Amino acid sequence: MELLIVLTVALVASSSAIVWLWRDRRAHRAESARLAAELAAREKRPAIIAHEIRTPLALVRGAAELLAEQTPGPLNERQVGFVETITENVQQVIDIAENFISQVRLDDNPTLHTHELVDVREVVYEAARDMRRITSVPIRVDARGGMVPIYTEPHLIRQLVWNLVNNAIRHAGDGVTVMVRITPGDDGGALLSVGDTGSGMSERDQESLFTPFATGSSRRPGSGIGMLVTRKIVEAHGGNIMVDSEEGYGTAILVSLPRGEETR
Repeated sequence: MELLIVLTVALVASSSAIVWLWRDRRAHRAESARLAAELAAREKRPAIIAHEIRTPLALVRGAAELLAEQTPGPLNERQVGFVETITENVQQVIDIAENFISQVRLDDNPTLHTHELVDVREVVYEAARDMRRITSVPIRVDARGGMVPIYTEPHLIRQLVWNLVNNAIRHAGDGVTVMVRITPGDDGGALLSVGDTGSGMSERDQESLFTPFATGSSRRPGSGIGMLVTRKIVEAHGGNIMVDSEEGYGTAILVSLPRGEETR
């Protein structure tokens, strides 16, 4: 009888321990799920803010461009300089906002789902034309020949080109030229190179080029996420990106994008 009582007590104690462990594990899982959801929300918060500020920033940029064109009336030399400063810095903030939005989107959906045939050459021309309006750094484009079409999303290609050129401008010094070249790929895709004749990148800067918020030793630091988003865009296309740089001889970033396939 005593043995039976002991076994019964032991069984009840074991059952209680199992129940307690099960409840504790369930509580831990619930807490882990809550923390994961909170972390995901915090990671998306910058993109939400960026989305909200993008429109008013675009309106400020548009007003500054009208002033630069002297549509409301003539400006003196000092006023023109102020307007150029406003335009350049507003565009820099818009770039940061666009990159935050694209980063979250590509993290959630790392592959493209809607493709249309886009002439990369035309996108390069348009991006270079727009960037010439906000920078004094010369931008030369070598895009001779016919169309270079790939299946993609136009705004992603524009952001890819914009980020690459902007990165080159940020690292460029006085008297430096940024060169953009687009040619058809061997497989029917596109080969894009963006280079500069600047001082090149150190090994440390190259290692941190795709690290967010690591601005390196550029002459005009930015958010540090532009090149990270650039790599994500290339990967979403199934392409490759390479960096060729040597201190004292400039930098070239090479991107290959496959032609892709039409999807809906």
